[in-house]
Amino acid sequence: MSSLKSDPVGGGGEYGHLKLNTQGNFRELYKVGSILGEGAFGTVRLVTSRADGSKWAVKVIEKSTVTPGDHALRTEIDILCRVDHVNCVCLREWFDEPKRVLLVMEYISGGTLFDKIVADGRYDERTARRHFIELARGLAYLHECGIAHRDLKPENFMLARDGDRAAAAKLTDYGLSKILDVVGGGGEKTICGTPSYVAPEIVKMLQGGDQDGTYNALAADAWSLGCNLYVLLSGYPPFWRYEDNQKKLFDHVAMNDWSFDQPCWKDVSEGGKALVRALMEPDLEKRLTVADALDDPWCRKAAGDDAAGEGGGKDLSAAFENIRLRVLNRRFRKAGLVIMANNRFAKGVTHTAKE
Repeated sequence: MSSLKSDPVGGGGEYGHLKLNTQGNFRELYKVGSILGEGAFGTVRLVTSRADGSKWAVKVIEKSTVTPGDHALRTEIDILCRVDHVNCVCLREWFDEPKRVLLVMEYISGGTLFDKIVADGRYDERTARRHFIELARGLAYLHECGIAHRDLKPENFMLARDGDRAAAAKLTDYGLSKILDVVGGGGEKTICGTPSYVAPEIVKMLQGGDQDGTYNALAADAWSLGCNLYVLLSGYPPFWRYEDNQKKLFDHVAMNDWSFDQPCWKDVSEGGKALVRALMEPDLEKRLTVADALDDPWCRKAAGDDAAGEGGGKDLSAAFENIRLRVLNRRFRKAGLVIMANNRFAKGVTHTAKE
């Protein structure tokens, strides 16, 4: 393996060779189209295969932007070359050029899961359950492969195809994911993730309250999955009151201070709330694994409903409105109108006394 100081790709890690195209020229194989996204990592563009006309998304990373010795790019490629699941965004092939890396990935045309929910115009618990099961299956697959995602959040849940109500939800963005050193996920030391979805044991490490100084990455993923189920059922995150103050946010995460105190939770079944509690359980001995969550009665009910030919579950109109406002918040933020968006979102989630 080449030195990461001289080559940040490092050969793509253990599995990188499986999908590395060393024979063809990228420009000869693909026609480059419009920009899909840009960031510090580089640019994502739509490309079309010259061989069969299929659409793909290519992530272009300039090697000069990677810090010497940083193994994150190598790890991301290694993970992408291992992943093959309907509920995980997958890699077709990659190219290692002298100055840049090109990752040819599935083209996810359906947008974010929340965008799809808003576009549908209505929302019910059966829909929330279906998408949760899809995402949990993707995460359980990663865990079976010895990979922790470490950054589960609504922005990383995408729909495979636009205009298809049955399109599968997919996990995306393995930039913070980790190939586990220890079977079972223990012994992790790196603190990472999005603050609103970080598990309490990680927060306690950050605050210096955990003398061991390690955590279980798979259990932390399960907590984050529970946070995202909370969002799917209500339209707002469990620690929404403190999102503008990270210190307070972490204090309340560490205290396990969240509740079902908003009016929208009256529309949610007891089974749904019970699964949120079981995943957001601070006691690691009692917290469900992701595989256990898929076997929970609330998830199993989906198969029963399908077999019985039942229609959609209870309407989640309040959660739908919260999701709609959250999507507006994100769009306004991109347009530089964050103050207006925050005011609208605040009206969507009323501040009531805790039960």
